[in-house]
Amino acid sequence: SWGTIAVPVIQEYPETAFVFIGSLMTLVFGVLNLIVAVIVDTFAENRSKDVGSRAQEMEVQELEEKSILKKIFHKIDEDGSGALSF
Repeated sequence: SWGTIAVPVIQEYPETAFVFIGSLMTLVFGVLNLIVAVIVDTFAENRSKDVGSRAQEMEVQELEEKSILKKIFHKIDEDGSGALSF
């Protein structure tokens, strides 16, 4: 284990503690960075899929609203000329 080497060296030469602690902290933050990167990448991928499905839902909603508006305009066009009647 790492401690079996580090502890006796630190006891004999206390100034080496900075080197060992620095190395340990670098490893810990490096691994933590990798974990966070995987999590963020997963969420970004899910978000891009969600944006695509949301755009598709909005397109369907737009078509439905256009159909409703078309019916309203046909009701307003009393003489059937294609122009709105006043």
